[in-house]
Amino acid sequence: MIRIGLIILLSSLMLACTPSYNWREVTVADGAAKAFFPDKPVTQTRPLNYSGHQLSFSMTTASVDDTLFAVGYAPLPEALRQTPEMAREFALSVMAELYQNLGLPPPAQLPELGTPVVIEGRSPQGPIRMRVAVWLTSYALIEGIVMADQASFPEPQADEFLRGLQVVQ
Repeated sequence: MIRIGLIILLSSLMLACTPSYNWREVTVADGAAKAFFPDKPVTQTRPLNYSGHQLSFSMTTASVDDTLFAVGYAPLPEALRQTPEMAREFALSVMAELYQNLGLPPPAQLPELGTPVVIEGRSPQGPIRMRVAVWLTSYALIEGIVMADQASFPEPQADEFLRGLQVVQ
């Protein structure tokens, strides 16, 4: 009897230690990036208008518990590709909008593109932390985002996700 009880106890402990994160490498953003997602991701696409230019914005996401891991992607239309200053303005406006989405004014000096930053703000559910990096290539805008409640933000997993995000183009 003790042996059966011990086996049940050990089995229960092993199940409790089963990791929630099941990392897998996925090519996303029409091949413009590779990312390690902690679960099977899904992609949604919607139209986006920037200064009269129509873009197609895709967001590939996976969630573990209450944490969102995402890669956003917008291929640049020809007019933005031909005008690097305008493409940079677009990328900076996307970065500014991330602050605004969390109820914060964007800083006077936005972070350098490609540099991961932490933004702490509020959502309807309460205090939220976002770790994000926005890249601009000659063909596309790519962003990596990890977002969760401030109190339970998974720092090591956020580091893993953003470190593993590779912009290919």
